[in-house]
Amino acid sequence: MEEIIDVLAVVLVIGGVCIALPLVILLLTNKRKNHEIDKKTEILMALLEKNPDLDPGEVLDKLDMPSEDGKKSLKEKLLEKLLGGCICTLIGIVLFFTHLFGFVFLGDKTTGVVGGGVLTAVGIALIIHYFVSKKMLQSEIATEEKRITEQQISE
Repeated sequence: MEEIIDVLAVVLVIGGVCIALPLVILLLTNKRKNHEIDKKTEILMALLEKNPDLDPGEVLDKLDMPSEDGKKSLKEKLLEKLLGGCICTLIGIVLFFTHLFGFVFLGDKTTGVVGGGVLTAVGIALIIHYFVSKKMLQSEIATEEKRITEQQISE
């Protein structure tokens, strides 16, 4: 009986984390985006009712508020990838070696070694992504930095 309860608990946890949580995140994100679109539409309709000669394209450009993700520059996004890669690599290496040599036992030895290896691989992939993206987006980053500098000077 205890085995059935253990299996059900594992299935519920895995189902909740792997299925329900991403669906809830997706639902909330879409709901927020729809709310932003509805607000912009409402404002645009009110402006067009008051001033029918306005160009809707210009009004939409002025209404286009940057999202939280849009506030970050390319350089900041790349640095976040590098930070995530370094953290994953460090945690993966620590987990790998502590389980390999038996200093810490969280579950069985192979689980820790495989988990550490996977985290290390993900971290290295993020670090590689940083360097490749930095090289590919070098001109865009320079243009963006120049634009930001010009904005700061004009203010």
